[in-house]
Amino acid sequence: MTVDTVLVTGAFGQVGKRCTQILLERGRTVVAMDLRNDNTVAAEKELAAGGQPGTLIPAYTDLLDAEAVSELVAAHNPGAVVHLAAVVSPLSYRNPELARRVNVGGTENLLAACSALPRPPLFLMASSAAVYGSRNPYRQPERITPDTPVNPIDQYGQDKVLAEAAIRGSGLPYALFRLGGVISPDTHSTVNGDSLLLMRSMPGDNRMHAVDARDVALAFANGVDREATISGKVVLIGGNESYVLTQRGLEDSMMQAFGLGPLGPSASLPGDPADDRGWSFTGWYDTTEAQALLDFQEHDWSQTMAWVAESQGHLRLLVRALAPVLRPALRAVLIVLRRLEGRGPYADPWSLIEKKYGTAALASVD
Repeated sequence: MTVDTVLVTGAFGQVGKRCTQILLERGRTVVAMDLRNDNTVAAEKELAAGGQPGTLIPAYTDLLDAEAVSELVAAHNPGAVVHLAAVVSPLSYRNPELARRVNVGGTENLLAACSALPRPPLFLMASSAAVYGSRNPYRQPERITPDTPVNPIDQYGQDKVLAEAAIRGSGLPYALFRLGGVISPDTHSTVNGDSLLLMRSMPGDNRMHAVDARDVALAFANGVDREATISGKVVLIGGNESYVLTQRGLEDSMMQAFGLGPLGPSASLPGDPADDRGWSFTGWYDTTEAQALLDFQEHDWSQTMAWVAESQGHLRLLVRALAPVLRPALRAVLIVLRRLEGRGPYADPWSLIEKKYGTAALASVD
């Protein structure tokens, strides 16, 4: 069934703006819900100027305003909802109470509004690999499948588990898209002290399944018309086998794309093979079913890195020229930071996260 009107939350973000563009190119009406700021307004203007055959309806509405959400949904009666909006980690660690209100309460507001419609829309949610928590590859070498039990270790992963439960209990047709590590030229725009700390906390040999933001957007855009085949499913959204990486490999590829070049193994601490809590979230997905259902894996890792590199423009040339000086300096800084933080021979990421943000950054124990 072709869905004419789609509500997209987080519509002007990294995945949202690309999903919205695909839907507009397909002639759909997109109710593009987001918070108003300079970045979202710029994305709206770019989409509006694209000349696509579809109709863009910007809707600057706060998910926490239940009445406004209800009015918006009732006014447009969408046939499908793509729910991307969230307070993600590590920003969520700084304000876990707000994150819980948005990630869980905001989702509940949207579900209530959709449940009041004459025909329940298909509800597609962007969940996360964070629901699986710390995965020790030495003791859990198998791929993650849709049946792998959730076991969140941080607040963000727990938020997603709670939101998933609300969706399952809503009575709406739904699919839960658990995203791997989404990569695009926008990735570096969110780099700050918090994101750098999160990266430094991760074991260099931690398993990472990345995915191109364009492929994630395509998965959601394809999903809105496939209720009959995806309803009720958990779908693992990762890239093809070229995106099956380690944390160190991912970071070094990104550094290469930025023009700096790889920092190498000394830039990370390893994970402890004897400590199941000593690993970051994410692992390697089995995406066989997801690809069969959604046909979204259009890029490989080299294409994603070329996309990121191209986006750097002349800055990449400058960084490349300075790289012989910058690389050893950065390695030295990382060593000093580890000493100042009192870190041992292993990464032990959640001890560092808890020390920085407090216990509220971790999943609560009921």
